[in-house]
Order: sequence, then C-alpha cells, then structure tokens
Amino acid sequence: MKGGGSQFARMDATMRNALLLALGAVALSACSLDRMVLRSTTGVLERGRPVALEEPDWQTAREAMSSQLKLIETLLACDPEDRRLRRLAAEGFGGGAFLFLEDAEPARAKGYYLRGRDHALTALERKEAFRGLTAKTIEDFEASVRQAAKDDIPDLFWAGFCWGGYVNLSKDDASALADLPKITALMKRVYELDPSYHFGGADLFFGVYYASRPPLLGGDPQKAKVHFEWAHKITKGQYLMTHVLNARWYAVAVQDRELFKQLLTKVLDSPSGRLPEARLTDEAAKKKASSLLERIDDYF
Repeated sequence: MKGGGSQFARMDATMRNALLLALGAVALSACSLDRMVLRSTTGVLERGRPVALEEPDWQTAREAMSSQLKLIETLLACDPEDRRLRRLAAEGFGGGAFLFLEDAEPARAKGYYLRGRDHALTALERKEAFRGLTAKTIEDFEASVRQAAKDDIPDLFWAGFCWGGYVNLSKDDASALADLPKITALMKRVYELDPSYHFGGADLFFGVYYASRPPLLGGDPQKAKVHFEWAHKITKGQYLMTHVLNARWYAVAVQDRELFKQLLTKVLDSPSGRLPEARLTDEAAKKKASSLLERIDDYF
C-alpha cells in the first residue's frame, strides 16, 4: 500500500490531477450505490494522507491540492454525514490556505479558511451537545465546547485553526474579530485534552495570539514566549514551523531583530523531514523563512 501511494505521489502533476477529477466524476455517479463503497473510498483517502504530508516537493503538493479537495467535497456531496471526510476537508482547506495561499493570495486563503472551518464545525455539530454551535452566545458556546472529548480533538483544532487563520487575515473586520472568544475557547479545549496534538498546535496558536495583539486587547509577549517554548519542547525543536511562527510573531512583537534572524536562519540550515509527517510543512517553513528574511526591514 505504501509503495502504491509513493508511485501516486511521483506521478506527473497533470496526470494525477486528471485521475483525481475522474475519480470525482465516478464518485458522483456512484451516489446511488451502496454507502459502503463510498466509505471504503474514504478509507483509501485516509490511508493516503501520510503520503501527502511526506511530499518533499512543495510545488507538486500545491498543484495537487485543488483536485484532491474537489474529490473530497464530491464524496461529501454523496455522503454528507461522513465525519472522516469532514475532517479531511477541514485539514485540507486549512492546511492548503496556510501552506500555499495566505502569503501570496490572502483573499483566496480567506475563502479556504472559511470552508475548512465550516467542514470542522459541521463535523462537531453531528453530536447533540454541539448542535447550533455557531449561533450560540459565547457563554453557551464555551459550555458546549467544555463537553468535548478526546475523539473531538481534530474537529476542535481544525475549526479553531481555520477560523483563527481567517481572522488573522481580516484584522480590519470588526465582525471577524468579535469571533475571537469562540476561537480561543476551541483551542483552549484542545490544549486541555491534548497539548501535543498537531505538533503542539494549541501552543502555537496561543503564541501567535498573545504576540499579535496589543496589550489593551489581551496581548502579552511573555505569555507568547512561554507557549512557543512549550511547542518547541513538544517536538524537541524538530518542527520547523515553530521557529518561523516564533520569529514572525514573538521576535517582531518584542523587536528582537537578532532573534528573528537566528530563528529563521536555523530553519533554512535544518534538514526537512526529521519528523517524516511534517516534511511538507518543513518545506513550506523554509519558503516562509526565506521570504521573511528578505523583508526583515519591514518588521524592524
């Protein structure tokens, strides 16, 4: 199975995209077939997920993104109750926005983040405790989120990640900023249930959160520093995106130019894939690090 996945990853991008679109067309025509067939296809996508995350070529992954996401949404049109597909879609849209779009195409990234958020929230709302989650007051929202269990972590995380990514690109939108208490509630629950999830993703979220906001609105560089340090400990410094986010948000917040350069140079000098499941993210981290160093005078 792994060998087959590797052959797929090496396939010419045009051929691979055509194959994925063809599979999508087949899936649409299969909507009337037994649901078990569709769910077995979902199982194949789940098992193939590590192949995508271990892809060493950033451009190859970017070219494959749209057709992969369209296939997932095509399957969801046939089986909208499949929570596994919702999770794949949420991670796919959120990860795609962050790794490939937000630096060069922020408007498109915002659309991806919203689609990812909505898939994650739909997955959550399949449980009675979370019905009508987005329409709840912040007090009721927080009460519902506190009922989340460990099997809800992927939905909580990707809802918070995507929603937070959208708000980060919408800082002039008061209505978007008003959702921050709900986003932090989602990530706080992830942190309570499993702080190590997705390479210390909750710590990274709060590191960015506290570093990016002015003190009058809850910003606190010292808290940001602590969260980045915990994220670093979780992966023993092997997840390169931790250093990129630490540089972009904490080092800039405290105006430490040397730390900024040190962290980003370390990313560029480090090998990718020390954590195999983070190889693609490492390649994206190197691209972001190079871009940030080129624009260092914009931040200091």
